[in-house]
Amino acid sequence: MTEKDHFLSKKHRYQPLILPQSFSDEEMARDWTLTQPDCNEINKYRKHYRLNIAIQLCAMRLYGQFLKQVNDLSSRIINYLSNQLELPPSLTILVPDREATVLEHRKNILNFLGFRKWDGEIESKLTDWIKGQANRGILPDELFHQAEKHLMLGRIVLPGPCPVI
Repeated sequence: MTEKDHFLSKKHRYQPLILPQSFSDEEMARDWTLTQPDCNEINKYRKHYRLNIAIQLCAMRLYGQFLKQVNDLSSRIINYLSNQLELPPSLTILVPDREATVLEHRKNILNFLGFRKWDGEIESKLTDWIKGQANRGILPDELFHQAEKHLMLGRIVLPGPCPVI
């Protein structure tokens, strides 16, 4: 086991994204409202993929990750986004079958939002930042949450158990 393996438990390193099913109208508006530039960007895509693009754009902004199971999202959020995009109500979200299309969509979303992918340079900087925080006495559970916030503020895609692009 390497030094890195000791920092976070397996539970923390590979924790799946838990999507909210119960939330207030204010939380939905805060987290899932599209701006005019968002809508302009989303409207560049084929109509049948626009809802998926909107979900992934909001998810990246909110969670720092793309959603793997977009159809697990609350129907309230799906309808809220559909209304903003002037799309008809939908029970399912169409996702491209071609992996190349999915990857292109993700790359475009990252560019639009100004996010960068996780890489060795970012890992090295984060390691130094974590050591500094640990030296200040921050415990691992709190440090984990602070590291996520630190990465999100830097517009870095949060690392996960599998690559997002």
